[in-house]
Amino acid sequence: MKRINLLLVTFLSPFLGMAQIVISAGTDVVAATGTTMTTTSTIENQSLKTDLSKLKLVLAATGTTLQGLVNSTVRPLSVDAITLNSNATFAVAGEWLVLNDLTFTKGKLASEKTRAIPAKLGYKGANALVGSDVSYINGRIFILSAGDHTFPIGNATGYYPAALRINSADATAGVGMEVVKDDPGFATVTGSIKEIFTDHFWELTAGTSGTMDGLNPISLSSNGTGNFFIGDGDALVLESNSSGSQTNLGGKIDITFYTSTSGISKNARVFGLAKSDKISVIVHKLITPDNDEKNDVLFIDGIDSYPENEVFLLDRWGKEIRSWKSFQNYAQPAIATQANFDFSKLEIGNYICVVKFVRNGKEETINQMIAVLK
Repeated sequence: MKRINLLLVTFLSPFLGMAQIVISAGTDVVAATGTTMTTTSTIENQSLKTDLSKLKLVLAATGTTLQGLVNSTVRPLSVDAITLNSNATFAVAGEWLVLNDLTFTKGKLASEKTRAIPAKLGYKGANALVGSDVSYINGRIFILSAGDHTFPIGNATGYYPAALRINSADATAGVGMEVVKDDPGFATVTGSIKEIFTDHFWELTAGTSGTMDGLNPISLSSNGTGNFFIGDGDALVLESNSSGSQTNLGGKIDITFYTSTSGISKNARVFGLAKSDKISVIVHKLITPDNDEKNDVLFIDGIDSYPENEVFLLDRWGKEIRSWKSFQNYAQPAIATQANFDFSKLEIGNYICVVKFVRNGKEETINQMIAVLK
């Protein structure tokens, strides 16, 4: 049996400059605490006896030829830390787990689940992951620690990170994110959605169960979206779940992210961005319930675009006369006597209409005086 002990505090790989470093099956490689290894070459592990859990690995290819980080065993290979400072991309194959630090200085890690040996790159550290336009993960990364985390992900065209708070239950199995090109079928299903951003989307993988426990808001990068959001319309975050159902999670923007105002669902799968079309909600100020089909009923412009609503009709002293959940305007022309309320029974006088509705995940309230004349 071969045994190699990596004991030096810092060293350049003895295979530096070679096309590939191979740890053959049966070889016993153990890294001592504090060992740092810098390599410019592809590393392939074929041994179940390899222990790099104390190793700080620096990937520093000077050329631009694609290199690899390959684990062809059935067991995840743990590394204490990886620093990417490379002119070349390192393509991940097999399962790798970074225990403490994953640092992006230059270059990319290609972590594609569609490779011959599917990539599964995991991160268990508590430190924030910070990518950049010149250094990030092209593919998927799983995070296996609880807390607020940024996924430093992108695709071949750019860096488009996502951020999510992960709770302990989800961290145990890991939460994966990657940037994808395939549109899950987002559509302008409500009047508040004006247009869909189709350049790229974000796909979530929830451990082994496929479901999330912590249903927190998600943040999606604003990189590359400037032209889309120029002009009218606010940013929205859309979700498609495992059944293909679409949900508008609302949205707000800070400097670098669009953040949903609602939490993601248990079965969330793909996220995208959209532009809202602000539709004004206006309560008509007059009701004349005389069955002439003109102003006979309460009418609220724009409310049909916000089905998550409540409407309250109060008398002048604030006593509730009638309330509606998910109010929809009566089909016009409408007479005063309706199946769910008879407006002709209203006395002449002033009333108050209170409208509560959800726009882009945030509740808004409108109060409007209404006159009833006969």
